[in-house]
Amino acid sequence: MDEAAKDLRALRFVADMTRKLAKMLSRTRHHMLVYFLEMTAVEAETLADAQDPKLTRAQKAPEPKN
Repeated sequence: MDEAAKDLRALRFVADMTRKLAKMLSRTRHHMLVYFLEMTAVEAETLADAQDPKLTRAQKAPEPKN
């Protein structure tokens, strides 16, 4: 896998993790942090899509590591 593909996967991983964290925190009173995390996720996905918009949704999200 070339460096560009790794970068795209990393951006999508950041988007996925920040969304999960935002979902966990949404049950608390930290609403500004949740908003910031959601905007970070959106920005990461937008950057990844702008670099390679032809990837399918299945290719976008990396496999979670246990």
